[in-house]
Amino acid sequence: MGARGFETDGLVTEVAVYRSKDDLVRPAELIRSGEVVAFPTETVYGLGANALDKDAIHKIFKAKGRPSDNPLIVHVAEKEQISALVSEITPLARCLIDEFMPGPITLVMRRSQSVPDVVTAGLDTVGIRIPAHPVARELIAMAGVPIAAPSANRSGSPSPTKAEHVLKDLKGRITLIVDGGDCDVGLESTVVDVTGHRPVVLRPGAITSEMIRSACDKIGLSYAQVSVDTVSKMGQTPRSPGQKYRHYAPKSPVTVIHAGKEMMSQAYEQTMISFRQEKPEGVMGVFASHEVCEALRKRFAEEAQGQVVYYEFGSEDDVFSAGQKLYDALRSLDDSGSDRIFAPGFGSEGYGVAYMNRLEKAAGDDSDLDPSAESIKLDGADEDCRQVLFVCTGNTCRSPMAEGIFNSLAKEAGPFVFHDCPTRDAKVFATSAGIFASFGSPAAQNAVEALRQLYGIDISGHRSRRVDETLLSSTHLILTMTQEHAMFLKAAFPPASGRVYDIFSYFENTNIPGEMVRELLKSPAGIPDPFGASLDEYIKTAQTLEHVLSALMPYILENLGVMPISLI
Repeated sequence: MGARGFETDGLVTEVAVYRSKDDLVRPAELIRSGEVVAFPTETVYGLGANALDKDAIHKIFKAKGRPSDNPLIVHVAEKEQISALVSEITPLARCLIDEFMPGPITLVMRRSQSVPDVVTAGLDTVGIRIPAHPVARELIAMAGVPIAAPSANRSGSPSPTKAEHVLKDLKGRITLIVDGGDCDVGLESTVVDVTGHRPVVLRPGAITSEMIRSACDKIGLSYAQVSVDTVSKMGQTPRSPGQKYRHYAPKSPVTVIHAGKEMMSQAYEQTMISFRQEKPEGVMGVFASHEVCEALRKRFAEEAQGQVVYYEFGSEDDVFSAGQKLYDALRSLDDSGSDRIFAPGFGSEGYGVAYMNRLEKAAGDDSDLDPSAESIKLDGADEDCRQVLFVCTGNTCRSPMAEGIFNSLAKEAGPFVFHDCPTRDAKVFATSAGIFASFGSPAAQNAVEALRQLYGIDISGHRSRRVDETLLSSTHLILTMTQEHAMFLKAAFPPASGRVYDIFSYFENTNIPGEMVRELLKSPAGIPDPFGASLDEYIKTAQTLEHVLSALMPYILENLGVMPISLI
């Protein structure tokens, strides 16, 4: 066994390169003796210990800094070993075992009494997996015990797909790392709850919902769709890793670039230019396809060396390559000193579901992880609400100012009732988003100050978010700051195109005289972006927005099918 030792705080972590079965004799002995060992699987590297040894399991939680209410997945080498760990194997479970194991799938089943509470976080279920990686299966077989193993990283950081990732996170915290090379899949296993009559995906992965449905169809278990439940409810123990806590995040903030294939390079460019205006000396980390990286190298050729760092994943439509390299890219760009990392979004179907699940959590977009967080009631949740969405580029200047001004004007004009049912109360409000927005950035300080000085409106609590299909589908009217914004949304989200208008075009639906429109909007291009400008420029933008929205308010209300109760 080729081995190297690395010492931290007195504990030496050994890295043993796998060459043959003999190289697993010592790791197997360590597992049996109650130690933890990091080892490769086809998904990510795991941090394993004897699943039946409570003391050994506690060492996993200590090494990772993992919350104790986050259950562990138990790995076995053969299908025949599953029955000892569960109280029943349902027909649904048997179907998925036969179809996908060994492979990147974990099945949540009712546990047997042999599995300690510390493994399951006190739940009556346990996740079972048979890895497809030959080193992992051989290690489990040689250890002679089931191995409980989460990913071999510090909790919250990107999962490790190389032995060097494990060493960086856990050096001096564990005894041994088996280096079996890079992981082939690169994203954690699909987790499926099979305790009921229908499969429920708790964590998406390489085994997609479509694949699960197809497997079930073969044995006569037909489902119109496979349920997905990736969020644990507040106060409840998560049934699967990845449901409750923030995961996969590098130190650098991550911005997800949402655009179609033909507009991806442009979307990167615009987002990076906005970042450069905000932080002139900042280092930009780019995770992108070969085609996008080539285009950006030309566009940013004059940047100082090291100011833009690239990590390519392959062709621009290869979501599998992007998923396989995602965690390594996040770590690599983090290590390069990136002040912000830019990564591509993919469509939320097939393998793209798993990729986007990990990427959005890396970007910090985990608002769905805490159901107690305050949220706006959208149309699907409250049929009495009528929502207007204002859209700009980064959701830190124009659109949050428009949101604040509109809501202030609506408050003055209300309360409201519906045109077709004057006895029914209506709620009208605005929200905002950005086409290339990063998640969670505050409004620009000058935007906050301009609204405070002019109108006493407070938008200091605003946090940016990007436009997505869910937000658009719950919005009755979408007003963009420029024609370019409207064109982008119509191309990227065709189902919403009938509700998308740039502000200048929306005036065409009114009887407001053209000379007044030209006075309100100096250019048909729309509301100019004050990003990076002085407070005076922000004040001018805010005044323009207030004049425009005051003129449009009666028409917007009519468009929403509501009217002030004072008009009855």
